[in-house]
Amino acid sequence: MKDRLRPILWLLAFLIIFPGCRQRETLTDRPEYPSLPESQLEGVVRTVFDSPDPTPAQIARRNQSLARLKALGVPYLETLPVVEDEESIEPRSASEIARRCVAVAICAVKGESNDHVFVQELLDDYSARPFLSAREQNFVADPDPDPQELIDAAWGYEVVHVLLWALGYVEELKPPDQICDVPTEIAIIRDRGVDGLIEHSNLRPLAEVLDQADLYYHLDWSAIESRLRGESHPQLHEGIIRERHRALNWLIRYLGQEWDDVTTDT
Repeated sequence: MKDRLRPILWLLAFLIIFPGCRQRETLTDRPEYPSLPESQLEGVVRTVFDSPDPTPAQIARRNQSLARLKALGVPYLETLPVVEDEESIEPRSASEIARRCVAVAICAVKGESNDHVFVQELLDDYSARPFLSAREQNFVADPDPDPQELIDAAWGYEVVHVLLWALGYVEELKPPDQICDVPTEIAIIRDRGVDGLIEHSNLRPLAEVLDQADLYYHLDWSAIESRLRGESHPQLHEGIIRERHRALNWLIRYLGQEWDDVTTDT
């Protein structure tokens, strides 16, 4: 019965999701930059004190990101700290990434559709309840969430995009002004399920994940700076960048934060 239901449920998801996927424009208000000295922020956000003597790889990674921003013609900050060194990070396993991917995808379906019954069916069909964070559990259990909660959850498709890329199912990340291909990427999850995602994964090397983490760290600074200046740069979409930055920070275990607490500090 479960196997027969699966294609029908995801087909319904496509019909619900795709018409609205380009309308997720509302952004939660974000605080401006902290005014505290950087020395007081150590351990709270990434600072220059975390890597006082950057390795050649860290410096090369930052230079590569800055070159990308300069080519886009958007604001950049050459003095942003380098992202963490490869030797200091324990890579996420395929199992961790696949389970997080499924959890976020189902929450995104709820955010897009607010179909409480359908989402409960998906959770049962994919045995996904154990994958949910505390905040996600509260969200999927609520038959009538706050509208902003729904919007925030729907942006999770960009997280799914990054996690499928990290698992090797997406060849490259879309540009920072282009939303992901929701139907195609949801179909990857639908067709494989959690076990299949794990079994057939081809994990990205940590160096590639760090390259993107550094790039989206800089892109997020650029997007926020542009907004604060009142400038418009079509090459940047703050909502897209924010969610991908969040996913990448989770992948590199930024500050040891669990999913509900992952920040996108710049």
